[in-house]
Amino acid sequence: MLQPSSTFQTSLGFEVRDVEKFAQWTISDGTPVRLETLQSAAEEPEGHIIAHLVAPDGLAFTAVPVDASLTAGTPQPSTAGLTSDASLSVLALWNTPDVPGSAKTLENIGAKPDTSSNSGKWVQFRAKHGGYVAAHGGSTPSTVLSFEYDGDLVAYAAGLRNAGFETEIVDEAYGRTLLVAHPDGDQLWINERQSDLHGYTRSESSAL
Repeated sequence: MLQPSSTFQTSLGFEVRDVEKFAQWTISDGTPVRLETLQSAAEEPEGHIIAHLVAPDGLAFTAVPVDASLTAGTPQPSTAGLTSDASLSVLALWNTPDVPGSAKTLENIGAKPDTSSNSGKWVQFRAKHGGYVAAHGGSTPSTVLSFEYDGDLVAYAAGLRNAGFETEIVDEAYGRTLLVAHPDGDQLWINERQSDLHGYTRSESSAL
């Protein structure tokens, strides 16, 4: 979700079918949840409930109801332009000094294991209603918006350049990353879906 802001920043958040049931299940799995009922808001109906959570590393995030107009709570791909490519998924990067604690929090909210590094510094999960989030070793808790592309990254980059975007492909230890310049003066990272799993393990549930 894009929102107006004076600075370019990313906040972690999830959509869930039933916020109160989500809170019950998450609390029973060991992660505290605080529910807030909005009495009035410009963009939300009265009685809208939001779940607030704080991970062991101190990172705060929210869970909000999915838009009921979306089939099964999962946004459907557009049929026009570059956004029609279903191989592109959101990948929220959760930088944390406590990867095990953050990974446990993601398990407790119902995210499914996807890919993890043997070093323990990267644990990626698949969110129930679409997209991925990865707990990544870092000195300060923060979140960064990125994407994952499961396809021909070079061809995808060419399509973006033809659409007028500045792009650059760099080789990382885990694969290639496409850097795309955006109007806020920064770059979006689009990571290629890993095919070479040397040093990594793919969960069986990621194929479900």
